[in-house]
Amino acid sequence: MFRSRTEARWAAFFDELGWPWEYEPHDLVYYVPDFVLKLDASPSGVLCEVKGCNSLEELRAHTAKMGDSGWEGDALIVGSGLLEIGSAQPILGLIGEPTGPLGWLEWGTARLFFCLSCGHHSVLSDEGSWRCRVCGAVDGHVGHAVGAEELWGRASNRVQWRPRKPKAAE
Repeated sequence: MFRSRTEARWAAFFDELGWPWEYEPHDLVYYVPDFVLKLDASPSGVLCEVKGCNSLEELRAHTAKMGDSGWEGDALIVGSGLLEIGSAQPILGLIGEPTGPLGWLEWGTARLFFCLSCGHHSVLSDEGSWRCRVCGAVDGHVGHAVGAEELWGRASNRVQWRPRKPKAAE
């Protein structure tokens, strides 16, 4: 059970990618994140927030809350779907990476890619780290995201709305 169909669709997409996740697992400072992606190379996981946005500009309005939450690892903000379909590395949304001693998040465009080192999909930052969050491989092990549009389509089909049948009148 999710609070929105969009959250359910992203959970199904994470399943398609083989990314383990937890739904609303933490209470942070004034904030309950939608997901934590339990990717091996990210010890605390990757915080993930789902917003009903359709552009990177709209997603940027939500970075401050995540940056002020006390989270010390990577954070991902996704919208209502993949933002750039048809490219070698489709845009998922924005990814924040901790920088400096206080762990401030530096935000960049989050792209889905296929790691040539471990053979799994992962997420990279156009403006920051190109490391695989599944195996930890760094710069240069980036391949084309394999079948991202098909995986998104399968995830979307898994969460189609079906109306409940009305209870029989007594």
